[in-house]
Amino acid sequence: MVSRIEPDRYADTGFAVKDTPPEINRRLFDAMMRKTPAERLMMSLDMMATARELVMQGIKRESDAISGAEARRIAFQRLHGVPCPW
Repeated sequence: MVSRIEPDRYADTGFAVKDTPPEINRRLFDAMMRKTPAERLMMSLDMMATARELVMQGIKRESDAISGAEARRIAFQRLHGVPCPW
């Protein structure tokens, strides 16, 4: 489930989006760099919360009878690609 990006695809921007032209990637990168580090951190935390919620909703759809702890273990594995250590 863990995505693999090509680190040198757009080495000058830090992005590796295959379906986006380099000039658009440059604009996206420049827009991100105009944000403060705190704004970029908040964006990443919001994206992680959204991903976590999507995974949890998918787990709930698969089985209504699953416990909260078991759902969190499954979510951990789906998000991180490794078995939950606890």
